[in-house]
Amino acid sequence: MREYQKQVGQWAQWFRFNQAGTTSHPVYDTGPQRAWYASTPLPVLIGEYIRAGQNYDDDGLYQTDRLHLIFSYNQFFHTGMIDPDPQGQDHVNDRVGFDGHLFAVDTFLPRGRVAGQFLTVSVDCVEVGQADLAEDADLGLFDAYLAVADATGDITG
Repeated sequence: MREYQKQVGQWAQWFRFNQAGTTSHPVYDTGPQRAWYASTPLPVLIGEYIRAGQNYDDDGLYQTDRLHLIFSYNQFFHTGMIDPDPQGQDHVNDRVGFDGHLFAVDTFLPRGRVAGQFLTVSVDCVEVGQADLAEDADLGLFDAYLAVADATGDITG
């Protein structure tokens, strides 16, 4: 599997949420000013990109693509990432860059337990909306994803 990944595999950029660096305005109830650590490249075993249909909310029409990723548990955690709690809540504020788009992590679940060890990590993500991406662009971490959104006129391109 490792040789296959090296030759034809996909890679994702994982942005770990920085809780300590996240702040809100000291006077007004605005924010938070969210912060993430620099990205960590991770090899993807399986990446399933799901194009959205048309969705409506109070603000009108929008499209939100979804992403399902499967990582090797060992490869994920040999990058220095913090091991999640059993429900994976430690990673739900993380962001993932994949195929030129930026996604927010919805669920993070270790899977495939054999002899007391997990084999894979299953991650479900939703694409980050234009407004959220624009707010976080000040950090400089997501500039490449903002450029994709600007070039296409929308996030889902």
